[in-house]
Order: sequence, then structure tokens, then C-alpha cells
Amino acid sequence: MDKFNRPLILSVEDDPDMLLLLERILTVGGYEVKPAAGCGEALEWLKSGRPDLILTDVMMPQMSGYEFCAKLQAAPELALIPVVFLTALDTAQDKARALAAGAGGYLTKPINKKEMLEAVSRHARTKGQWNGLKEGLSAAAWPPRSDDMPGFLDFLRDKLKIPPETMSRLKDAAVSDIYQLGALLDLSAAQAAEHAAAYANRAYLPRINPESIQLGALPTAFCRSNRVIAIRDGSGELGFALSNPFNRELVGLLGRCFSESQPKIYVTAPANISMLLKQPGKERGKTLSKDDIENLSIPEIAENILETAVFERASDIHIEPKNDRTVIRFRVDGDMREVYAVKPQTGLMLITRFKALGELDVAERRKPQDGSMQTTIDSRAFIVRLATTCTPAGESLILRLLEPWAKPKPLEDLGMSQKQVRHMVDFSQRNHGLVIIAGPTGSGKTTTIYSLLQHIDCEARSLISVEDPVEYRIAKANQQQVDEKAGLTFEALLKSSLRQDPDILFLGEMRDPFSAKMAIDFASTGHLTVSSIHTTNATTAVFRLERLGITRGAMADSILGVIAQKLVKRLCPHCKQTGPVTEEEAALFSPFTRDIPAQVARPAGCPKCAGTGFLGREGIYEIVKFYPEISDMIRRDKPISEIRDFARQRGDMLITDHAIEKVRGLVFSPRLVYETVLLEESEYREKGAAGPAPGAGDVQQRASGTGRAERFLTAGAPPPPAVISSDAGESSRILVVEDDPDTRALIARILGNQGFAVTLAEDGVAALKQMQASRFDLILSDINMPNLDGLKMMEIKMQKKIDSPVIFFTSSGESEALGLELGAEDYIKKPVAKEVLLARVKNVLKRRSGRRG
Repeated sequence: MDKFNRPLILSVEDDPDMLLLLERILTVGGYEVKPAAGCGEALEWLKSGRPDLILTDVMMPQMSGYEFCAKLQAAPELALIPVVFLTALDTAQDKARALAAGAGGYLTKPINKKEMLEAVSRHARTKGQWNGLKEGLSAAAWPPRSDDMPGFLDFLRDKLKIPPETMSRLKDAAVSDIYQLGALLDLSAAQAAEHAAAYANRAYLPRINPESIQLGALPTAFCRSNRVIAIRDGSGELGFALSNPFNRELVGLLGRCFSESQPKIYVTAPANISMLLKQPGKERGKTLSKDDIENLSIPEIAENILETAVFERASDIHIEPKNDRTVIRFRVDGDMREVYAVKPQTGLMLITRFKALGELDVAERRKPQDGSMQTTIDSRAFIVRLATTCTPAGESLILRLLEPWAKPKPLEDLGMSQKQVRHMVDFSQRNHGLVIIAGPTGSGKTTTIYSLLQHIDCEARSLISVEDPVEYRIAKANQQQVDEKAGLTFEALLKSSLRQDPDILFLGEMRDPFSAKMAIDFASTGHLTVSSIHTTNATTAVFRLERLGITRGAMADSILGVIAQKLVKRLCPHCKQTGPVTEEEAALFSPFTRDIPAQVARPAGCPKCAGTGFLGREGIYEIVKFYPEISDMIRRDKPISEIRDFARQRGDMLITDHAIEKVRGLVFSPRLVYETVLLEESEYREKGAAGPAPGAGDVQQRASGTGRAERFLTAGAPPPPAVISSDAGESSRILVVEDDPDTRALIARILGNQGFAVTLAEDGVAALKQMQASRFDLILSDINMPNLDGLKMMEIKMQKKIDSPVIFFTSSGESEALGLELGAEDYIKKPVAKEVLLARVKNVLKRRSGRRG
């Protein structure tokens, strides 16, 4: 290769080590290289420079390779520069996206030196060929030449038996577009393309397989303007799929430019080409109708599901087989929403498709499996984590969408007040101590942690993490991900982390006594530790740590502060309705604040929020800094309720205060805040407790319990409510059967505070065991539960002649009639309202007592 006339390669890569490696390989290979450490730097250089080829990574933090390529396509002077992607993404859909973005080549990582040099050599020569295509086509290829239409019209007359009067009208219309002509004859685009192919003696393609796309043969801008795509057939021969076989100039140009390969011409409907050439961000995310699904291939359905999930802001995708169909549901803003329903066979193939992409064993359908895949949707790079399980109706699949390169939001954008942000920044600048982010599952703890870690200077300090999984990338940090298959367990990674000389440890979750002890030990030896824990508010984290074996003395010495949070659905700004607060709403807020909001907002519903009245979620927070006074109270074993009262009196904004403040700011609805935040706080106040709600392992709870529970009663608290007695003179015994731990805990608290003796069961199987062991005055049961649902449990209960009355609670009324036929006393709709629950429980017990009397 002439060293004075070497091809110039623009190499775009955000990883400095990879950028240096590529530069060395290409330089030794005889190329001149211009390195760029990101798309922004590359675009700046392209204002004056013109390379022969651009080599770019896809997954980059500031701008992805797809976005970069789209910007090149938008500039006519740059559109014909060949672009080759370097990426770990290697599916047919990724290849189609590369074509749509304008890429001419596609190399998968890890890089093979020989293959890369061969590809660079091949693509560096295409710039001249592409310019030849541009110059060789003197006029637009669309619409077709009109002298082909009379013969095609006569062909259709004979083929379709068109009446003479119709032929006369068509000739008078002087139609020059074969698809416009087809529409006048009530032909679909596919039928018109098939007839045009037959007339032109060309092969017809009903659909273009993304795997057959031949990148680099034609520039994407040329493909769009001329409705043509280069493909390889089953034998590997080059061909071109176009929608207008009558465009003789285009067909002739392709024949001249590719005369050596003698390409074959195929005819397909315009929509098949347009779909593959859709630019990122345009026309994606459209939910398919039932008819659309039936006409698409499995890869196309899978791609649409992912695109729609991103468009709908879904965090998870559930593919769940039923007896007569397979349901695809999205989790949006914490709630499940059914989006598609497909045939069982389609659902089976869809799950197999995703399993293959996630490198799972497609033949194994009984054992649970975990895996992951990478993809890019709308120019955003995602990691999709897959988890399968076996159900009676077949294999079920959950897909979790993670966006690792997304820039963490500023703390202010998460919904924190300015004072709370200052506390968080102060935590990030400490040199030692433990910072705990607390909240229930799905409350946004990980998002908050990553936003907090952005304030840490990883240039001057060493940050190491142990995560399962890594959800976001942190620049300059050493992030470790649990991989059970490879032997990288949580414990093993945590032990090795302590030998890596870190300044800061980010521990994904304190999940057991070992991880809790390691976090405390690390924080107490001069290191900053950040971790999360599952509790309901900041002060109950102390109780949770006690259950994990951490002494209060160790907590007082190590903890800097606890941040508790919840996510609450935000009112849709496009349709929310504001008005004066009602008496009922004022009564809900009066126990928590003297400053009742004068104006509040309520949900309405519009197309932008899908008629729900809510759009997105926002966090509410409480940050309790462990000042010396609080540390001393913890060390002296003070009740957590007393600690909480002290924090409130000191001026800390607790989670209830923050929620009410956002009702006042017209962000949240009063009813939703009461149900999700204030109701739980009222239970703590009534009971005077700050420990976590009873869990599945707590067999019985009594409001008048002795021992440890007495420590959580506040001084001067009102006496417990009167106990409802059964015939035996004891408090009524109630069995609560519910698979959701949060709902189970809430109901147990409400009933326990009223003096009922509560026993908990997580499903119908556990409930039947409890019924055989003890007698209950009432059973409260969910309907939809794993292992054994409520209705089946009811049937077995009747067979065993257990006469305890049953109240069902459920989120829908689908099974209400069947439940009542089986003998249920009543129904309670979710979400459970405290007053309704207690009223119906008391009514059933009263009726039951009257029958016995």
C-alpha cells in the first residue's frame, strides 16, 4: 500500500484502551488513523475532515453509534462515507438497525485482527463505488416510467378479468404508480407487487428476512431514495429487493455496478423495505393489532415488543402462558398492563426466540434459567435480563430492561428538596461511615444510589462495587457483577473487594447477616460504604439491621445516615383537575399536618396517560442524619418511635411530610398519598411501633403482645382498641392468605391493631395446613396466588368440612360470582381501604356470632 496515499480511517471509541488498540492495528495494516474519543469529537473533526471509512463503537455514553450514524445521514456531504460498526450486538434485528441508521458494515466484538483488516480493506474501497452509484443515476428512480404501465394494465385485465368500463376509467386516469393502480383495483400492496413481479418476470418476496441483509453493498441514503435493499439469498448470491421493477434506469445501474456478481432482482411491497429503513426514533413503539401480529414473523414480533416496551416506559415485560393464549404484559409505573395476547404456539416460539438471544438452553423448559442480551432501541443501548420459570400452563419469561449507559439523574430531578440534596452531597464527601438507602422493592433505591455516586470523585478515590446486576455504568469505578454460574457469588466478590484497597464500597444490598456485618465492618475501619436495605422508612432500618445480627452499638458508631424513599404515581400534567380540598380529604390529612392544603389536584384521564390520570412516578424521601443525639439514643436502646419523634421535632422532613408537601404542590393526588403513605404511618402511630410489619414467618401477631413489642409503645399512647371476642371468650382468630408480602403485612397491621389474633399464609397450600392445625373465626384470602389459588383452596376447605367463613379480596371482580357460589361471605376490592376492611370483617363476625347464638 502506498504510504503517501494511505486510506484515512476515522476511529470512534469511548474506551481509551480499545481506541489505542484499534489505532495500532490499523496503522500497522497500512492505514492512516484519526482517533476520536467519542461521537462529539468525531463530528467536530468531520466539519473539515473527510475520511475514506468510519469505524465506530455502538454503545457509548454520550451519543450511541446509531445516533452518530443518523447525524451523518442527515448531512448530504457525509451521507456517502462508509461506516462500520464495532459492537457486541449480533442479532438480525441489530443488523437491520445498522442498515436503517446508515451503516455499511458490521463487526462483532471481541475484535479479530485479521477479520477486521479484511473488512476495513473491503469497505474502504466502497466509497468510490458509492459515489459512482450517485453519479450513475441521473434522475430519481421514482415514479416509474409511464411507458411500462399500459402493458402492465393489459396484463392485469387478463389476469383479473377487469370489465371494459373499468379499463376505460383506469386509462383515462393516466395512473403512473403500480401501487396507486392496485389501490384503484382493491389490491393490497403485496398483491400489486406480486402481479408486477409476474409481469416483469422477476422473483417475488413476500417478506425480507433481516438476516439476509447485505450491509455495505449500497449506501442507506441511496436505498431510501430508490426503495431498494441488497440481500443474499439462501445460496449466498447477491440480489436486490426493490418495490418498482419497472424502474429500468435503477435496474440497469445495479447491473452495471455489480456486473461481476450478476445480481438477481426481487420485487417486494414498499412497506417491507420502509420497515427495514425506518430511522431510529421514527415510527417506533407502535402497539400492533391482532391482525398485524398474525402477519409478522416471530423476530419482528419480538422486536416490536421491545420497542413498544421502551416507548411505553415499561421496566419489565412478562410473557405468561395461559390455557388458551399467551399474554404479554408490561410493568409501567409499578402497575401491570396487558398489551398483547397471542396464540399459545406463537407465545412458545416468542419465548424460544428470546431464550436464544439470551443464550439460554432453548430445549430446557422446566428448570428456571437466567440470562441476558444486549440490544439498541431508538438509539438507546439496553441490557435485557431474562428469567424463566415453569407454570402449569407452560414456560413463563420475564424480561427486565436496563439502560446501563443512561446518565444518572441529578438528585433534584428525583424529587428531593434542596435541603435533602445538601444532605446527600455531604454524605458523598465523607471519608468513612455507612450510608443506607432504604425502601420497599421497586421504590427506586438503585437509581438514587447511582445519582449519589455521581458526586464522588472517582479520579481521586477508588470506588468498587458488588452488584446483582450492574444496572448503570459508573465512569472510573471498578464494578463487579454476581455470576453464580461462573462461581462469582455475592460472598466471594465481597470478600475479594476488601483486598482491592478501595476508598468506597458500593454494596448492592444488605441481604443477609454476612453482607450486613461486612458493610458495618468496612464502614467502621475508615472507609465510606453505600448500600441498600428493604424497610419502610429510615428509622425502621435500625430494626431490620438488628434482625440481621447487628448490635445497636455498632450501628451508632458506623451509620452516617439513612435515606428512605417510595415512588408515588405522579398526576398527569395534561389532564389533572384542581379544586378545593373536600372535607373527606381534609380529614385524611388532619392527623398528619395542621396546614391542610386549600387546593388539591385529582386524576382525570387523557390519551397521553392512557386514560389513567397518572403519568410517571416521583420519589418521596426522608433523610435521617445520625447526629450525636440520635446515635446516643440508638446506643441506649431507645424505642424507634421515640427516635422518629425526635427527628421530626428537630426539623427533619419525614416521608409523610414530603408526601403532603407534594400534594400541596399538585404533584400527587390526596387519595393515593393516603393509601400508599399516610395509612401506613397511621398504623405506626396507633401501635407506637417502628419495627417492620409482620412477615410471613411471624405465625401470630397480637396488638396486646408482651416482651419485645412493649418497647415500641410510645409514652402516653392511647390504650389498644377493644378486642372483638369469639364464643370462647378469646380475641377473634383471623387467617390472612395473601401472596404479596406488602399487602399481607398491611392487612396484618390493620387487624392486629384492632386486637385480632392474626395468622399469616402466603398461598392456599400454607393456608390449608394452618386450618388443619388451628380453628379460625374468619379467613381473608386473595384469589390469584401461586401453587394453590383462593378458589381451589375454598373447594378443598369445603371438602374437609372446615366451616370458617371466608372473605375474598382481589383486584378484579372476574371470579366474584364463582366465589360466592362456593360459599364466600363477602368480597373486598383491592387496594384495601382500612375502614372498608374493618367494617366488613366485623359484620361477618357479627353475623357468624348471631347464627351460633
